[in-house]
Amino acid sequence: MLTAGYEFYKGTYHGDRIAAAEWPALSRDAAACLEELTLGRTAGDLAPELLERCRMALCAVAEEYKSEREHAGGVVASETVGSWSRTYTQAGSPAGRRRDAAWMWLGNTGLMYRGGESLCGPTL
Repeated sequence: MLTAGYEFYKGTYHGDRIAAAEWPALSRDAAACLEELTLGRTAGDLAPELLERCRMALCAVAEEYKSEREHAGGVVASETVGSWSRTYTQAGSPAGRRRDAAWMWLGNTGLMYRGGESLCGPTL
């Protein structure tokens, strides 16, 4: 299974949305998602340039999982501070957002599954 350490997330990906304590579970889930999205192509030996892109995709998908867990009601569409209120909108399905996050890094590599429904979780 593809892995990326928290040091990679912070240093190379320059992520700042995930705390170190959350990283093991989120990166594990993201790696499983990428294996499904690539039909297992990220699980084997990869050329160094592909490995880097796969790790970047793992970080992007992990951030999507983090966002989903924080905002289970949807994506924040508007927020007011005085007499606090927040409005949510559903901007695509969670599975679609995870696929889009992975596609940014892997879309032109030949690793991603290109057919049918979104993989990597149920669509809403």
